[in-house]
Amino acid sequence: MITKVETLDKIEVYLEQGSLGVYFQREKQLYYLKGIVPEPIQDQIYQFHVQDQWVYYQKKAMSDLYRVDVQRSLVQKQEGEFYMNIYKGKHFNYIFGEEKEEDFIYTVHPETFQIQNKFTDNIEGLVRGELSPYQWICEPINKLFLYDLIKKETLWEFPLEIKTAGDVFLYGDILLVPLENFNLLGLDAHSGKMLWQLEKCFPYHNLDQEKGLLYGFGGQHLQVIDIRQGKKIKEHLFQESKELGITTSSHMNALCGEYLWFTSWRYGQKFGKINLNTYQIEFVYEMKKGEAVQAALDRPKVYQGYIYIRDSEGYLHIYKEE
Repeated sequence: MITKVETLDKIEVYLEQGSLGVYFQREKQLYYLKGIVPEPIQDQIYQFHVQDQWVYYQKKAMSDLYRVDVQRSLVQKQEGEFYMNIYKGKHFNYIFGEEKEEDFIYTVHPETFQIQNKFTDNIEGLVRGELSPYQWICEPINKLFLYDLIKKETLWEFPLEIKTAGDVFLYGDILLVPLENFNLLGLDAHSGKMLWQLEKCFPYHNLDQEKGLLYGFGGQHLQVIDIRQGKKIKEHLFQESKELGITTSSHMNALCGEYLWFTSWRYGQKFGKINLNTYQIEFVYEMKKGEAVQAALDRPKVYQGYIYIRDSEGYLHIYKEE
């Protein structure tokens, strides 16, 4: 049974979810939300980012970097001129900053938040994964490459004739690369060689880290991909979708345990969940008139039985599953 329990307004910035709950920014105030009552963390913030149990924030652009563990009431601070760009590595974390107009990459201890090392940042493109300490997979325009921060050299390059689309990320030692033509590539992250290629895949997937499975859901179609095998192990068309009046985009669903939650806005404002053991839609909830203003902007967030959905007018709708 689903019950509407609360609506919060003026939520202008996307929700972010960590291991301890959901966080949002209202005007310049940062809040933590475990159930339905927002708890203020910090006022007069500029931006924030959530990673595991930590919420990072800054009071202005290119400034000191703070992080908070709300469960332990622990606040840590790194003084300097930093970007809001934090990457979790296998043995330490990386943050990015500037000194005397020169960009640097810093390694920081995951618990103490103290800087351990720094490197000149001359890397082109976005970081897509850490293969091993100090070795990053990066994506500039039209290629992927593995770069060694210590040696300051590129270990391999993979040219891209077709642009990427969706989430490029590393799972173990396999790099997942969705392309604009709806192909999905699996690359050996050690060598940069292609392991497999699949056609007609969604650009966005939900990763089950433990099982090594990708779940994609878009329109009325669900697909499950085994990363190690490099093949689709399930493709399911929900024949009941027309009757239920649902169709969804591949970036508007979220994995939570054995369920895939989704939002659907084309034929009325709805959300629901799919049982990934039975591949059945267990329920669809239609948001009644007055419950939703416009289409959802965020994929649903689910935490301890609460469902959080933010709409395009800045309202956060909170539901409880009994």
